[in-house]
Parts: sequence; structure tokens; C-alpha cells
Amino acid sequence: MDKSRYIRQTALDKIGVIGQQKLMDSTIAVVGCGGLGSIAAPYLAGAGVGHLILIDGDIPDVSNLHRQVFFSEKKTEKTKSTLLSEHISSLNSQIKITTYDTMISKQNISELLEGADIVLECTDNVQAKYLVNDYCHMKHIPVAYGAIYKYDGYVSLFENMDDGSIHLRDVFPIPNDDVPSCSDVGVLGTLAGLIGLLQANEAIKHITKAGETLTGSLLSYDILTNNQMKLKLKKTWQLDILSVFESSDYIMGTHCDVTEISISDLLANRDQYELISILENEEHRSIDEWVVRQPLSKMALDSWLPISEKPHVFYCMTGKRSLQLITRLQSDNIKLISLKGGLTEFDNIIN
Repeated sequence: MDKSRYIRQTALDKIGVIGQQKLMDSTIAVVGCGGLGSIAAPYLAGAGVGHLILIDGDIPDVSNLHRQVFFSEKKTEKTKSTLLSEHISSLNSQIKITTYDTMISKQNISELLEGADIVLECTDNVQAKYLVNDYCHMKHIPVAYGAIYKYDGYVSLFENMDDGSIHLRDVFPIPNDDVPSCSDVGVLGTLAGLIGLLQANEAIKHITKAGETLTGSLLSYDILTNNQMKLKLKKTWQLDILSVFESSDYIMGTHCDVTEISISDLLANRDQYELISILENEEHRSIDEWVVRQPLSKMALDSWLPISEKPHVFYCMTGKRSLQLITRLQSDNIKLISLKGGLTEFDNIIN
């Protein structure tokens, strides 16, 4: 150990030499090297984490630089993970860095997270968050969870010690693909920095056992008012994560050949379609009296059967969940269609 390098940490009574050695012996995976990950990873490197795994196949864009401040304006074909690895190597040449220039998926997650003692989930993709959550819960790998939305940030630590541990699905049972991304609604750059640092802090506390982690709690932070709430979480998810993982595709984007229909075209030929709402009970409203209810959380996707021989039109709130759904459903005889814009677009037309 380079005693002079980490002296400001080893001088801390709750870390000391023993805690510093734990950091140096640890492996931390950072999934997503954008707004959260690009902030968290350098601080983990500075803290002396022995092995960092950086995962991201995206290339920086100038529109991201207000929150991804370790990248530059220079045009590049290098990925965020590669550029971040180069920066970290110059910051701390004593640590090991494994770089994956790819997006995480169900097919590669086992390889990418091999050997990780804890994972920082730093993506802005809903499906990626649930993929990491479900896999890590099955494999008992702790996850430092972070999310940002406009002016609000959220952080928690899911220890995943056993099946009774609290995880993301206890808070939000199913993925809501209608949640807009930062590119859709914007985000204050300093919020990304704060939440990324809090995720790194949770990882350091978990490894060194210094202080109290956010295990069993969700920290909510409003950057405009500095109001913070630490919400106590309860165990609500009772389904088998393995079966959910095996039956889920975790599709990160929609397919270009997916069929959509506008609300005006649907209503003009209403009798030609089966219209199905996949909205949950608290958000469902029927477009007309012939709508069929099939809440997404209760659909058995691997054994789903058509209602009739008509083309089936599925709708959600904005059209995103229905698009995701029909890429996962299989039907040889029935055409599957997503209602473009969902219930929101229907409201815009009738109002």
C-alpha cells in the first residue's frame, strides 16, 4: 500500500489501514459511464478501489457535457467507457481497469459483472436498471442504485444478501417505460454530479463498513430546495426473481419494424381492431366501452393468447410500454399493433 497516497483516508478512524485495504482488494462495476458513472468512477479510483469495471458503448455528445464533465468538446469515436478509463489511469495508475465498449444486456451481463463485489447502476435506461437489479439480486451482488429526473435525484443500496432483501422491484414492481429520459425533459447537471457521488459513497461505506448505508431506504433529493427525504422501504415483492429474469427480454430500445397506429385511424376503423389496455389499475382509463383490460404486470408473456382473429392494438399512457410489449409477444396469425402516443394522445384529440 502507498501510505502517502491514501493518508487522508487511513487517518479516518472509521476507515484506517484496514478499511483502505478492503477498498484495494475490491472490484466495483460501473454500469453506464454518463452523467452518474463518469462522476462516480473517478472518485472510486481516487479512493483506491483496486479494480474498476467500466461498461458503456455510447460515445459522448456535446449536449451531455454539462453533466459529463470528464469528457471534452473534441470529436471522438471512442466510447465513454474508454475515455473514462484513460482519465482514471492518469488519476491513479495503481488500480486495475477493465473496459467494456458495449451496452449491458441479458446476453452479456454474466460476463460483464464477473467478479464484481458491488455494482453501481448508473444508466438512464429503465430496462437496463431492471436487468441489473434482477440479475444482481439472483447472484447476491449489492447494487448502489441511482436515478435522476429533472431536479430530483434518488439513491439507495440494495444489498441483495438473500431473497428477503429489499431491491428495486419492492419500490417499483414493474418497469415504466413511459418515464422520459434526460434527453426528453432535461436535467440539471449538478444533480447528476451529486447523485453519482452519493452512489460512490454508498459503495465505499459498504466495502469499508464505515457509517450507515442506505440499505432499506430510498434517499430523495430536490436540488432546487435542498429538501431531502429518506423513505423507509418495505418488502413487497413476492414473486420469484429467477422466473422473472428468464421470461424478460429487457429490450433496451424499440424495433424499427414495429407497427403503430394513430388514434384517428383507429377510431375511424374501430370495429376492425381489438383494443387492449395494458395500463395498471391506478392509471387505466378506457378509450371506449369495448376496451379489453390486460394490465402489463399480470400478463404471462410466454403463454399469452390472442382474443380474436382481429389485429390487436395495445395502448399504455404514451405508447412506449406498448411498443416494448409487442416486440416481446409472438403471434403467427394475429397482427400486433401499438397505439401511437397512447392514452395521452387520445386525450389531446378529444380535448
